[in-house]
Amino acid sequence: MVKKWLIWGLGLLLLLSGCSNFLASSEGSEPKLSSETLKGAQFDFFDVGQGDSTLIRADDGTTILIDTGRQDDDRIMTLLEEKQVKKIDLLLLTHPHADHIGNADKVIKTYQPKEIWMDGLAFNSSTYERVIDAALASDALYKEPKAGDKASFGPFNLEVLSPSKLSGNANDDSIAVHLTYKEISAVFTGDAEKGREKEMIESGLPLQADILDLGHHGSSTSNSPAFLDKVKPEVAIYSAEKGNSYGHPHVEVLEWLKERDITTYGTDVNGTVTLSTDGKKLNVVTEKEGEIKSGSSYSSSKKTEEASKTEDSGNEVMPDSINLNTAPAKDLEFLPLIGPELAQKIIAHRPYSSIDDLKRINGIGKGIVRQIKEQGLATIK
Repeated sequence: MVKKWLIWGLGLLLLLSGCSNFLASSEGSEPKLSSETLKGAQFDFFDVGQGDSTLIRADDGTTILIDTGRQDDDRIMTLLEEKQVKKIDLLLLTHPHADHIGNADKVIKTYQPKEIWMDGLAFNSSTYERVIDAALASDALYKEPKAGDKASFGPFNLEVLSPSKLSGNANDDSIAVHLTYKEISAVFTGDAEKGREKEMIESGLPLQADILDLGHHGSSTSNSPAFLDKVKPEVAIYSAEKGNSYGHPHVEVLEWLKERDITTYGTDVNGTVTLSTDGKKLNVVTEKEGEIKSGSSYSSSKKTEEASKTEDSGNEVMPDSINLNTAPAKDLEFLPLIGPELAQKIIAHRPYSSIDDLKRINGIGKGIVRQIKEQGLATIK
């Protein structure tokens, strides 16, 4: 069932204040969420699992795609086809992690974007190399924008918020932008963390926005209270997979959002989230209904798993550790950016004497190994 969240005025806000996942607008501001079907521009926050991809279109045909989902999950290609996308004016790749640029090479070859933005950070992974090769082989105008740069695509105006310079940290070097369509604005920050958010606050660049794409899939390493206070969004959306091994969205972030009465949606619960706007108001439609809750709340003991016997419990129970030499494929898939195909490759290349041995597998580079180590679940004994 498609669900619409509506805000009609203060009276209805008070009436609905107890409803699950329904939060009032900021005190003193006129609500912008509407029950009407709006024409002008549309934001599709795609459900691409534990990855990120947002399609932004205007009624004049202007099309912007921000990130392309995971390298082991190509559902973005089907979603773009379903949305009848014919061209892409700007392909904005926030940073080179495979859960954000995973299908960019396919998107480039299929849709031949007019312009491609990347942060310029060289990254050692086969996914990144495929994307760079595809970009160089295309006729696209390639740019590495920095804070303060501005650009217009049809009715959309973009101002780059970060980075001012590269730090060498892929998350923090994410391209963050402030996008406006008439009187409606949105902020996208990729996986930029709190330090970069602080820099954005201190930069004096425009941060206030009606829509916030929550940083780093709703992680508490991003989305600081000070940043939320500066953006003051009506609506916040995070992209994550149900029961993901990172615990996204983090419980602290949901609390910070609740404290500020920010209406929140997540692709893990709501599926694809679509916002339409006439340039003054916003209408929100979700693919599915559900209660927003922290990712860690999906974890349970094996005993609970056996008791519940739910259809998807195997995807929701995170093991305490994952032995690279003995773990079954379903457990290996809890490792960062490891899908069914790479899980089978890990099994085929056993045994391992160190986690770094994973780099000998085609499709697993230094970046993925680093994230696996940071997660802290992988062992070899």
